[in-house]
Amino acid sequence: ARAMQALRAVSRRASRAHGAGGHRALATAGEAKGKHVPFGEIGSGYYSDHTKGCYDVVQRSKSVAMDALGGVLSARAERGAASKDEPFTIVDYGTADAGTSMPLMNDIVAAVRNAEPSTQIVVLYEDQSTNDWNSVFARVHNRLPNADRSFLAGGDSNIFVLASGESFYGQCTPNGTVDLGYSSTAMHWLRSAPTTVPDAILDVCSDDEGVRAAYREQSAGDWIAILSQRARELKSGGALAIANFAVDPEGQFLGKSRNVGQSMHHTFAKLWLELVAEKVITMEEFTNTNFPIHYRTLEECKAPFEGSGSELTDLGLRSVSGETDLVRCPYHERWLREGGDALAHAESFVPTTRTWSNSTFVSGLDTSTRTPEEADAIVQKFFERYIKTVAADPENHAMDYVHSYLHIVKA
Repeated sequence: ARAMQALRAVSRRASRAHGAGGHRALATAGEAKGKHVPFGEIGSGYYSDHTKGCYDVVQRSKSVAMDALGGVLSARAERGAASKDEPFTIVDYGTADAGTSMPLMNDIVAAVRNAEPSTQIVVLYEDQSTNDWNSVFARVHNRLPNADRSFLAGGDSNIFVLASGESFYGQCTPNGTVDLGYSSTAMHWLRSAPTTVPDAILDVCSDDEGVRAAYREQSAGDWIAILSQRARELKSGGALAIANFAVDPEGQFLGKSRNVGQSMHHTFAKLWLELVAEKVITMEEFTNTNFPIHYRTLEECKAPFEGSGSELTDLGLRSVSGETDLVRCPYHERWLREGGDALAHAESFVPTTRTWSNSTFVSGLDTSTRTPEEADAIVQKFFERYIKTVAADPENHAMDYVHSYLHIVKA
């Protein structure tokens, strides 16, 4: 009972902060800087090209997404949506460069078109305003070499592609306009880090229970805020399919699993601390290097739907299913299968850890005393050291993916 009272208090605070009372909340201005700033050449599709495991996570989520889609199509059939020329709107939240989700988006669009041959289909891509939007549109409009062909390749003029640079902490579409919302590997990012993590760079790696509790509380409020905005956007009968980074019942999380001896995030902290010892960075900079993220347990994902008086229930949302699963690191599997040059393997693997983490290391450095060029050089030095570490023991370094897979509907 005490836990539910605390959760309801978090829910009320989140509601006040995120647009309760019918007013749309714009969230972007209140979010921390340095969150997943794109790394690599803009417009090149670098993120998806170097994040192969995320394709596998999206594939793992396909059954959940297609189940959700089936329910949405049934709800639309019951209300005669197609005969009323009601568009079918799909939103890909936290899309990055739209590459890893493209195979699934192709399948979803094809299924909608098969069920409703004449319906206008809207595919809206959402991410931060600082996202690599050049790559998004190059992929979608089939101008990116060697990329998967998109759902526009067939020349269907009744498919419309839109983009939103509004954070998913804000409302991205008008009320009651979304049929199916999808997100993979995005909603673990918090609005901001609630506190520094003095003994680590990720909350789950810290031995400080106060730090871990602060992140859990921030994450609980942020999760309710995210889902509250989706509840406003969804049509009645609409659904969400979400793959969230998680900590599973075995204590496994991204880069820490039973399959390898080393934990990625612990290794990050160890190597970053080495740069403190070598006076390359200061201890204050180490302390200020914190990932503003939280890997939620399945219980944390489900908590806002439990008990009476839940804000999400009041908004019409209901949790249909949820489970955790581990997807193996494809780079590690290839090494175990084929072996080869350990350094070449490490040089291939490490960029998949850098695409999403680079900006966090840069943002931890003191910009009042360091030029951007100096900060970039320090982070380059760090990742070169990580490459050498992996090359020295490739069997024990990997980035296995641990996610919760959630199906949520709106009445």
